[in-house]
Amino acid sequence: MDPDRAMFHMSILAKKVTRKYTDDTDMTLALAESIIQCGKVDPEDIAKQFSLHCDLSRGYAIGTIKAVQALRAGLKWGEVARVVFENGSFGNGAAMRVSPVGLVYHHDLDGLKESVIKQASITHVHPLGQWGAVMQACSVALAVIQDPKERFKKERTIIGLREILWGGPIEYIRALNKIEEMLSQGRRLQACEVARSLGNGVEAHLSVPSACYIAITYGPDFCDAIRAAISLGGDTDTIAGMAGAIVGAHVGEKGLPVEWVEQLEDGPRGRSFAENLADRLFESWREIHQTSSG
Repeated sequence: MDPDRAMFHMSILAKKVTRKYTDDTDMTLALAESIIQCGKVDPEDIAKQFSLHCDLSRGYAIGTIKAVQALRAGLKWGEVARVVFENGSFGNGAAMRVSPVGLVYHHDLDGLKESVIKQASITHVHPLGQWGAVMQACSVALAVIQDPKERFKKERTIIGLREILWGGPIEYIRALNKIEEMLSQGRRLQACEVARSLGNGVEAHLSVPSACYIAITYGPDFCDAIRAAISLGGDTDTIAGMAGAIVGAHVGEKGLPVEWVEQLEDGPRGRSFAENLADRLFESWREIHQTSSG
């Protein structure tokens, strides 16, 4: 989406219409369901959930469509990623859906990294695709432990991200260095500056860092963060979805705009389903946390 079209869509956010969720949310719901049912990240079961529940009419990229169709045709989950992309995908598909992992493993960052790679490997075996998901999940984890009434603790977040990204692809270390430099300027950069410095594409390393920067800069104001993400243009729904996941983890349900929540579609897997899923995911976190802490 070019920036002008993105600005048009942002201008209609104030209108009261039914909001439909996209592929990002569709996969997030399926991933959350699997974690709840298994009490852990189980790639085989996640792949099963994708096969059963992914609605391919919601704007999926062609690579993910092929992956889901391969799963439905009976291909084993460990073989799908290489069938679709011989060298592995470095797109942001594994990152866009990963927020449930960040939530349930926010108390265990080592376990988080391992679990993120597991869920990513179903569709993304390229390191850039996998580590983009690691960066996104860690951002969610670092957000959920912060005071929802305060602004993001920028330095703490950068340190946490640097620790977990150590040893990963250099592209993410460079992006993190850029984010730190941008934050040090003491002002919110214009959308064109963010897109030029960090990217706005479908590639994980050109979208996850932008979402993280937006969340750190605009949180805890959820609405401002979403508007800022949309204004970047490019892969708007995924960048806004990732930024929203981070800020949402920070502020919690009470920090979300009531009018936006009320406008969400409420079909079989709509708003009420998602709210119930969130409650169940919290219970899963308690069980996982109690098990890991002995």
